[in-house]
Amino acid sequence: MKNSNKPIEHSLAVDELEGLLAQVQDQQRLLQQQLDYEHHAMLGLAKRLWVQQEQERAYFARELHDDIGQQLIALRAQIDALQNPQLQQIQEGLLHVIESTRNLSRIMYPTILFDLGLERALAWLNRQLLEPTKVRLNINYDVSIELPTAVNLLIFRVAQETFVNSVKHAQARQIDLAISETSQGIAINVKDDGVGFDAQSIELGIGLQSLKDRALACGATLDIKSKPEQGCEISLLLPYQQLSELGDL
Repeated sequence: MKNSNKPIEHSLAVDELEGLLAQVQDQQRLLQQQLDYEHHAMLGLAKRLWVQQEQERAYFARELHDDIGQQLIALRAQIDALQNPQLQQIQEGLLHVIESTRNLSRIMYPTILFDLGLERALAWLNRQLLEPTKVRLNINYDVSIELPTAVNLLIFRVAQETFVNSVKHAQARQIDLAISETSQGIAINVKDDGVGFDAQSIELGIGLQSLKDRALACGATLDIKSKPEQGCEISLLLPYQQLSELGDL
């Protein structure tokens, strides 16, 4: 009689274990759903912050151009009207300030990007940031599809930040910028021949950290490779599915 109860007890134990396993699996699914929800919520927040930052840049750029810029032009006209040779040096300095203000406004909100496209905007950025410092830029643009405005702006900001870092910190003499279509998405690769740094141990500065934040906001992945005396390479991959989600600003 005792032996006849063992199959029943064994069956009950198996059923209990299967029930516990099913509960664990249900909890795992719920946790994964919660993680996915929080991940998408974080991406949405990051994108909204990025869009807000670009809107603030646009506002300050307009203030520079329309307010401060116009005041400087009016001041120059008043100085010109005096026709005083002794004021020539002040006039030249004022012209430099006016041009610097215009360039700062354009970099903060690159209207050339929206009016003439990414390639022309990158060429303009080269003239503004690299040519004055004798840094050579090689651009390889191999994209056949039309990219959304937000994607073009992302690429422009990546180029802007890496150009500044290469000139200011890396002391680079040459930068290679490649923008291409891959099987996974749009790839942006920037490589310089500067002094480099230990990417595994050094804490990222504000500029490179902001690039990581932008990549996160756009659902892209960012990889930074660098070693002392071996330059720096920054790669960003934006999956195709993110292109339509980003759209226009």
